[in-house]
Amino acid sequence: MRDTGSVVGAMSVLLILYDLMLAKDPNWVLVPFQIILALIAVGAWSYFSYRSQEKRKLQEQRKAEAAERRAAKKKKLAEEGAKQAAQTRARNVARNQQHQQHRHD
Repeated sequence: MRDTGSVVGAMSVLLILYDLMLAKDPNWVLVPFQIILALIAVGAWSYFSYRSQEKRKLQEQRKAEAAERRAAKKKKLAEEGAKQAAQTRARNVARNQQHQQHRHD
């Protein structure tokens, strides 16, 4: 709201300066309406800009959360794979030792 007021204030000053210095026959009755119209236009623009930024932040947050979930799932799968590989290695070592004992007997 403060930014909207600043922008409209600056626009109003420029409008009044233009009417004072450059306009040949300024219509001073329209100045308040022009200021109100500028306030509405800039306020609407600020509102939709803010909404757009909030949507973008929410999308970025969702993307980050999805990336964290994917990373956690990938890590879990890697840990499960490593655990399964260790079990398979242990079985193979035990089997190989049994085969070697049978050969030497």
